[in-house]
Amino acid sequence: MSATNDDVLLITAGYDRTIRFWGAYSTAVYRTIMHEDSPTNCLAIHPQKTLLAAGSHQHIKMYDLMSNNPNPVMKLDQLQKNIVTLGFSDEKNFMFSGGEDHCVRIWDMRSARTKAFRQTTVSASVNCVTLHPNQTELLIGDQDGTIHRWDMAGDKHETYTIDANDPSAIRSISINRDASMMAAVNSNGYCHIWSMSGFAAQTHLHRRTRFRAHQRYALKCLFSPDMTLLATTSADGTAKIWRTSDFNCQYELKHDRLQNWVWDCAFTSDSLYL
Repeated sequence: MSATNDDVLLITAGYDRTIRFWGAYSTAVYRTIMHEDSPTNCLAIHPQKTLLAAGSHQHIKMYDLMSNNPNPVMKLDQLQKNIVTLGFSDEKNFMFSGGEDHCVRIWDMRSARTKAFRQTTVSASVNCVTLHPNQTELLIGDQDGTIHRWDMAGDKHETYTIDANDPSAIRSISINRDASMMAAVNSNGYCHIWSMSGFAAQTHLHRRTRFRAHQRYALKCLFSPDMTLLATTSADGTAKIWRTSDFNCQYELKHDRLQNWVWDCAFTSDSLYL
């Protein structure tokens, strides 16, 4: 999100129990929130850029981005285990969360209720949840290597087993902007690609290809907003950029001296920066 007309705001969180707001170009920290209950596992910014959601152990806290108030304006608790993924609908009506308790929950953003009004349970810990651009389906990746499709409108469920002979945790799922393609990466370092059809109705997935994106644990995949690139990150200390036209690697990003895990990535809205 933008902090000013000429700067981009980057928000980070970590095991030091702080949430920090940065000017992405100036690299200056201009706001810090203490998130003291437990380390923050995930962040999500409301589409109107007014609220920040932070997921941690048994809690989701909502912070006001329009003020310097260091305290959460809403706290969603009575949850089990770690919340590991969060997101908002484009229509701003609901937020979704997933966690180690095998549950995906839907939260009504139009009310002050602090209990989820819908939820579904899968067979293993939830590692990632992605909202389809049609705003009615959630794609859920779990620790057992299964992708679940939850059609919230019809309350229908469908499962896709990636490799029954070699189950590997699904770490990240990304759907490109026009919902023609879906990517998923797993803990074996593979990236799986599907073509998608049926945007307005029930989505159908058609296996397209798979490739070894990394030699170690893959952690994140993300399509660029202009749909020409796919980024992947890994425990091997690299991020890689793949062309979506042929899935050849265009760039490998790494630091000469640091071999830390690359947990996450984000494109700028113009697809020029990662």
